[in-house]
Amino acid sequence: MVARLGQQEARVQAKLSAFGSLKSVLADLRDKLDAMKDVNKFLTRKASSGNEDKFTVSSGTNAVPSSYAIEVVQLAQAQKLTSGAFADSDAVVGTGTLTIQIGIEGVALDINSENNTLAGIRDAINSSPDNPGVAATIVNADSGSYLILSADSTGAANTITVTQSGGDGGLAALEYDPPTSTALTESIAAQDGMIRIDGFDVISENNSFAGAVQGVTITALEDTAGGTETLTVANDEDAVQDVVADFVASYNDLVNTLDLLTDYDAEGGTAAPLLGDATIRGIRDQMRRELSTAVGDVGATFSMLSDVGVDVQLDGTLAIDEEKLSNVLAGDFTDLGQLFASTDGFAVRLHDLADGFLKSDGIIEARTLGLTQTIEQFTEDRDALNNRLASLETRLLRQFNALDSLLGQLSTTSNFLNQQLNSLPGFTPPGSN
Repeated sequence: MVARLGQQEARVQAKLSAFGSLKSVLADLRDKLDAMKDVNKFLTRKASSGNEDKFTVSSGTNAVPSSYAIEVVQLAQAQKLTSGAFADSDAVVGTGTLTIQIGIEGVALDINSENNTLAGIRDAINSSPDNPGVAATIVNADSGSYLILSADSTGAANTITVTQSGGDGGLAALEYDPPTSTALTESIAAQDGMIRIDGFDVISENNSFAGAVQGVTITALEDTAGGTETLTVANDEDAVQDVVADFVASYNDLVNTLDLLTDYDAEGGTAAPLLGDATIRGIRDQMRRELSTAVGDVGATFSMLSDVGVDVQLDGTLAIDEEKLSNVLAGDFTDLGQLFASTDGFAVRLHDLADGFLKSDGIIEARTLGLTQTIEQFTEDRDALNNRLASLETRLLRQFNALDSLLGQLSTTSNFLNQQLNSLPGFTPPGSN
């Protein structure tokens, strides 16, 4: 009985594990199909720079295949201002109100006897919560100590102005408000980036130029010294082929898993855990039916997977005709995605089917729950059997003890009778003659 329960439980455990494997490959396929429901997955463009030392590029799905002559005229710069030399970082500069401004953003710093040194002013600038975007540092050179003010952001709009008021007037050594006050020296000017696309100037406050070419972002790295380099935008056929190949591989994993779980080894006489299972048969049949059903849009360029080089094999797996798929991408790049991502597309239908199998109220979850409950019942049956065996053992032990006691009593009675018989007059014990 115990062995039989163990065998039955092992078979159910094998089925539960098999449904776990099926759930895993179905989930992988569903996730890939979910991404393929977005037609943009099939409209990938690639942009390339003729000289990545000069500029790099990236592209989106709305980029249009073409080529452009790109000249990097100038790079964007962040302004940098330098003070005159001070004896050292502890040198007293002065007191008053020091106002630092970038555009309409600014901060007024109270410089007093506690922070009126070069280092104190640096720290006051950097620690202010209202700092408009200026970093203050000190360079200690052989010729003295210098306060350096650097704008955090590039572009002409991020020009720094420094003014002072009140106090002892010492802060005038840090003023910069051209053309009236230039106590600080501009070591690097604030400058916008500028590129020229097919002769047209495009300006940015940084070195990134998004949308100047539709769907393309250009990042300038170095000026081209008056020359041009080529920017090319093309259909990314390799990326789309990878999307199709990933789908085929994932679908084939599902088919192979279904075959493995329902296999029968005639030579060894062993059956896979889900051989003959109606749930597996239903899943396989429904997936195959969707693959053989054409896309319903009568205006679609393609209606079957075979139209684009994805063929169903005799064993139910899919195979890609690389040459046919390449020809489709070369001639109908924008139409391929509709075969998968339209309302009635293969990715949409197959995703909904796989998702239905995997839902919490789906068929796989129902089977898994049923098998789990069966395993729990085996545990209860085993506990009940153990209780019955323990009860039987107790009963047999009690009977054995009673029998042993009875035998002891019979032995005592036998001895007593022998004694009584031996004491009778004229009784001769056997073997005494």
